[in-house]
Amino acid sequence: MEQQNPFVGTFETGRHYKVHKSYVYVAPVVAVFVAVFITLLNGAKGWAELFIALKNGDINASPLLVIGLAVLGLAVLVGLFVLLYWLGWKNMSYVFDEREFSFYSGIITKRRVHVPYARVQSVNHRASIIQRIFGVCTVVIDSAGGASNKGVRVPYLRLETAERMRAELFMRKAAVAAGAEGAVEYLAHADTGSEAGVRAEAERVARERAQAPVAPVSAAAVAAASWTCPQCGKENMGKFCGGCGTQAPAAAPAAMPSNALDTTMGVVGDWRGVYGGAAAFGEEPVSHEYGLTNHELLLTTISHDTPIGVALTVGLTFVITLALVLLVQDEAAVAIAKLAFPIVIGSTVLVWVLGLLTVMFSYGNFRARRRGTRIEVERGLLARESSGIDIARVQSIEVRQSFIRRLIGYCEISLGRIDAAGEQNKGNNNSKANTKGLVIHPFVKIDRVDEIVGGLAPEFNDRPRRVECEPLPKPAFRRALLRRCVWYNWALWIAVFVGVFWGVIAALANAGVLRFASAASYEQYSSFMVGSLVLVAVVCAVITVGRGAGAVLWARHSGQAWNDRYLLVYNDGLSTAESVIPRQKIQAASTRSNPFQRRLSLVTLQAITAAGTRSTTAKLIDIPAERGADYLDWAKPRR
Repeated sequence: MEQQNPFVGTFETGRHYKVHKSYVYVAPVVAVFVAVFITLLNGAKGWAELFIALKNGDINASPLLVIGLAVLGLAVLVGLFVLLYWLGWKNMSYVFDEREFSFYSGIITKRRVHVPYARVQSVNHRASIIQRIFGVCTVVIDSAGGASNKGVRVPYLRLETAERMRAELFMRKAAVAAGAEGAVEYLAHADTGSEAGVRAEAERVARERAQAPVAPVSAAAVAAASWTCPQCGKENMGKFCGGCGTQAPAAAPAAMPSNALDTTMGVVGDWRGVYGGAAAFGEEPVSHEYGLTNHELLLTTISHDTPIGVALTVGLTFVITLALVLLVQDEAAVAIAKLAFPIVIGSTVLVWVLGLLTVMFSYGNFRARRRGTRIEVERGLLARESSGIDIARVQSIEVRQSFIRRLIGYCEISLGRIDAAGEQNKGNNNSKANTKGLVIHPFVKIDRVDEIVGGLAPEFNDRPRRVECEPLPKPAFRRALLRRCVWYNWALWIAVFVGVFWGVIAALANAGVLRFASAASYEQYSSFMVGSLVLVAVVCAVITVGRGAGAVLWARHSGQAWNDRYLLVYNDGLSTAESVIPRQKIQAASTRSNPFQRRLSLVTLQAITAAGTRSTTAKLIDIPAERGADYLDWAKPRR
């Protein structure tokens, strides 16, 4: 019996493919809208004065003529942008060669960015709100090398094309690894643009690959995701039967946890949009998958740090501004205070609510899955992002608890990864988020960490656990109290600064250098100074007590542990951080000590990895010096 070729693709080798034509008319509209919005915002006063002058007859011109000129100017601007993007589209293409993927762009300055298939690490999709409506997305191809290597961004591809591109890249990577790059078979029928043809060929490829090995999962996960084929009786996981290729029944596999945002209808809930096309299933089967429940999504939104931080920043800015106004305009102090108080409260609450909605939409329709050797995460109700990482590229597993999450027993789980710097769209907002790692669950009970990690990354199942950590010595407690409550206590130093500042003001007033309009004004400022000092002192005391409690928890429960393959660094406190790092991913292992530590025979353990666009460091302060020496010996390269 003739053996079928396992390397079957839907892109012809050496052929130049164009991005979707929506790049010509959608991208310019977005660019013009942003330009017009900025122009109107910056010149709001001038536009208002022009409108008033026209209305009062100060300018001898017809309002209709002015409006007509404005519309004509906008049309010319749109036309110029469309021409510019059309020229960019004409010179933009991508090519699948035998050993590498290439992306060509540039109107005057020509650019070619290429990625060898052997270096492809992840292929991600990102779609803004406008792109989602049209069913297109930007494909981001990351390769090994971190910040020293530039990733490739291919804009405005149909979702069906993006899915086929991801499958094609990983298939060609496997062909190169097997030395069979020249044996890739081209499916012409699947490349004709027919949705039915694409679906049929992609399903056939998926059935041929259904027997490919996948990562092991727990027995409970297998039972939950498995289904029995009604045609041949074979037990399967994923969307197709490995025996006869029959698609899984609608009721199987078992339903994943879902929330209200997962069932959003209409264009907002439709991931494929207008031009998205049919789904291409030319992928390896999914071995583990989960989402977020209503309970988890709600608690993720409420406990997220971003809305609280932004709201507090806005409130503090208003308070500082009010204090400066009071110093300059003392007669209107009471009136300004009465007006400012509701503004401070209202704006802070509004910003917090908007932040909550942003977080909720960001994690709406969240999905995490294990597909072959890759971990994939999709999230976003309005703007949509699909990110993936090969298990061999995972630098660390991070389990973090904020203060609120620790109180209720929940945590966030993320994967440290190397991110390539983008060649296209260098200012993409997602680049900053990527340095934080890939969040595989934003809000999960701490006792479910083993279940989540075991399903998505079973290779980490033999990692050390917290109960195995070597505790810190007793001197670490005293040093932690001094470090957290005095030397690095920002609240204490702010209180000192405020006290000195108001002391200088009072001294200048007593010396006659700073004069007030009246005795009443001086009394009012004195009351304000005393009240602010009392408030700052109370806040400082509360924060210092909290930091002291954190020092106690840190000294009692923090620690480190390692086995043959993994290092565990655990820092406890009001918030907690747990890092699990494979030994072979540690770029630099070191210990350091200051004179105070050397007097107590203590060192600081450090493990530097290449996660993110910059290297990141996991460290633990004040471990015994002999334990630090053992760590350095453990981290030495081995055969």
